[in-house]
Amino acid sequence: MKRIILAALALTQAFGQTQVDIGRQGKDVDFSSLPFVRPFRTGTSLPATCQTGEMFFLTNATAGSNTYGCAAPNSWSLQGQGGSGGTGTAGAAGATGPAGATGPAGASGVSAIPLQASWSTSTTLQIGASCSLTIPCVARLGGVVYTFVTAATVTVQSGSGLVYLYVSGSGALTVGTSSTTTPQVSCSGCVTQTPISQFPVDSIPLATWNATSGTWDSAGTDERTILTGGRTFTAGPNIQLTESGDNVTIAAVTSTSQTGGSGTPIPAYNPLDMTGFNRTIVFSDWPWASSAPYTFSPHCSAAGQKAGVAGEIPSANWQGSANPCMVFYPPSTTGSRPFADFLSGATPLVSTLEARFAAFNSSNGPAASNTYVGWSSTNDGSVANFIGFRYLQASNVWQCVIIAAGVDAGANTMASLPDANLHTFVVTSGAAPNSITCSIDGSSQTTAATIPASSWYTLIGTSGTPASGFSVIEERIQILGIAR
Repeated sequence: MKRIILAALALTQAFGQTQVDIGRQGKDVDFSSLPFVRPFRTGTSLPATCQTGEMFFLTNATAGSNTYGCAAPNSWSLQGQGGSGGTGTAGAAGATGPAGATGPAGASGVSAIPLQASWSTSTTLQIGASCSLTIPCVARLGGVVYTFVTAATVTVQSGSGLVYLYVSGSGALTVGTSSTTTPQVSCSGCVTQTPISQFPVDSIPLATWNATSGTWDSAGTDERTILTGGRTFTAGPNIQLTESGDNVTIAAVTSTSQTGGSGTPIPAYNPLDMTGFNRTIVFSDWPWASSAPYTFSPHCSAAGQKAGVAGEIPSANWQGSANPCMVFYPPSTTGSRPFADFLSGATPLVSTLEARFAAFNSSNGPAASNTYVGWSSTNDGSVANFIGFRYLQASNVWQCVIIAAGVDAGANTMASLPDANLHTFVVTSGAAPNSITCSIDGSSQTTAATIPASSWYTLIGTSGTPASGFSVIEERIQILGIAR
């Protein structure tokens, strides 16, 4: 019985020794070979209290941000934060922020005052006494402005006489006298000019001042007739303006090297240079029959030709003996003189033919036969080669046509309806090869087809089968670059 009790006591002592105080009993503790180690307390929230040096693992924190240390009593801080990583991809731009406050007002611009002369002492005058860098003085004539920032002093030394104070055409402050002694003056900031008995034509007058026996009068005469304004000149077509001081030269433009008011080279019309042909022909006749309220005489009632209005030499001629009846240009009373070919090929010249024209029948309705306004290779009305307008009587329509060897190469109907009234007919060519544009009172149609190579007359009239009448009041022709 005694032995059993001893065994129980020994067992009780063995179980009591399983709890070890590592902090006091341990030495050189090595956990590397243990199958499982969890040295920190864990939880989903940090404890309210802690002792310095205590650690805690926050299980619901983002991976890498779980370990906390008690850096001071009851104060946890995240442990193990390394250095910054590389810069990530830029995010999308944020919304535009509100506008900033309005900045301070800018500095005021430099103002200017008119240039003037003034009395200073009995022997000195000043020109521009108030001029400075901050407030300069100006003298202006038209578009030319001269600026002055310092005053000039005019000193009379002796003598009597009138002086002229002005800004010269080159912009210099100038004192003009009739001679070097009437009176004798000196300048500081200006120049003297002799002999002067009036303001030069290219100057800007300021004042006249009289000196008597070496003394200036107390007041002079203000001559600033034009200082701050002036007329503005604008160059019209074929006009060039050139300014020098207050002098404006107005000249006709005679070459494309000159420029007009817009600064863009413009084609010039020089009557001595026929490479820029520009001709207006004025005439007014009824080639078929006179009719109220018109009282003109017919000119296609017999064979022969009819010259145009006096002063147009040579002008358009009439051709025909009743049928056909055509008015054409250039005239050929001394032989055939058509224009050299400028319409056909890959590089046609730019041309315009404009006519005020009416075609009609004996009842003042639309023409009774085919009628033409344009360019023809012949002047007799045969229109074997023709470009321009054709009134096709069978269909009662105007057409924009290109005819080659008597056959329509291209024909497009105009929107304008035929009648017996006067209209403006315009044929333009040269914008593109083998293409013409026809316009009646602004309503246009373009026709493209091969234009035959030929010499050309302007041709206006009727084929005359049956007889028709027409009236041409004015014809204008322009061909750029043609040799005549």
